[in-house]
Amino acid sequence: MATTKASVGGNLPSDSATGTKITRDVDVYDKQGTKHTLTLDFTKTAAGWDVAGDDGQGGTGTTTLAFADGKQTGASSITMGGITADLSSVTGFATLSTAAISDVDGRQAGTLNGYTISADGTLIGSFSNGQSSALGQIALATFTNPAGLEKAGNSGYVVTANSGNVTLGTPGEPGRGSLAGGTLEMSNVDLSQEFTNLIVAQRGFQANARIITTSDEVLQELTNLKR
Repeated sequence: MATTKASVGGNLPSDSATGTKITRDVDVYDKQGTKHTLTLDFTKTAAGWDVAGDDGQGGTGTTTLAFADGKQTGASSITMGGITADLSSVTGFATLSTAAISDVDGRQAGTLNGYTISADGTLIGSFSNGQSSALGQIALATFTNPAGLEKAGNSGYVVTANSGNVTLGTPGEPGRGSLAGGTLEMSNVDLSQEFTNLIVAQRGFQANARIITTSDEVLQELTNLKR
């Protein structure tokens, strides 16, 4: 995110000698997130202060500050390239030299650390530079006859003439559910029924094993009778 604005506050001492120079700088960033140094030079004149700015990227600008009873006679700003610095809060009382640059926007380039999904399907990425940004949005599909979809395997389905055409929309709209990020779906299996089926299968296996054992004993007995 490129820096586009900054604010300058504090005081420029009105009792400074003509020619006195005060320099203030701050880190700013271009569109690629590369860091540069924004520099403002305040030079005392007989009428007030001359201000010269350099955004560190080839952009420069100048303006003049005039004061009456410590207050500016008019709001002012200075533009350097694509950055505008608001100077309207600077005062001009005696002695104090507290002018400083603050409230600078823009951030350095960052890498994606993680993401979250909101209820409306918006995918929000969190970056290492502290910035969060929407990366995209998940859509939900509805059909006139969902039962008419054809299974394609791996939990996938394909549209058929029986299902009707797909209609895409935003999660949370009427007729569509919402999304819950960072959660796990509970099992849709009925544990009591599955345990019952397991017991039935086990008893069936035991019965089949008993039949085989009995058949073996009968054959063995027949063999003994022949002898």
